[in-house]
Amino acid sequence: MPTNKVVRDVMMPNFKKIDGMLKVSEVLKMLKDEKINAVLIEPRDKMDVYGIMTLKDIARKVIAERRKLHEAHVYEIMSKPVFSVPVDMPLPYAARLMTNFNISYAMVLDNNNVIGLISLNGIVTTWENE
Repeated sequence: MPTNKVVRDVMMPNFKKIDGMLKVSEVLKMLKDEKINAVLIEPRDKMDVYGIMTLKDIARKVIAERRKLHEAHVYEIMSKPVFSVPVDMPLPYAARLMTNFNISYAMVLDNNNVIGLISLNGIVTTWENE
């Protein structure tokens, strides 16, 4: 029987929120230093929503297009809006939802506050059968 883990059990609480005006080169250094693969981009105002930038975005939208890391801004390559899941959602449902929409990362919400990120990689590598 599978474990009864929920999103809270495998989320990444040490996520970063950044400004979309930063250069991709600056954020890539942060990703390397912090050993993380994604960052959330803060909304610009009350009518805006969160964005996300991953290593995949850098590869696909900067490197593959032969752009310069120090010339590209995060807001130019981020994905928006960011998918979100509740902190208490059972992991099998989070995995199904994320794979159904072909996404690798989602924000974790608790009472409408962003408290972490969850990744498919994190779900798969922490899944255990009892």
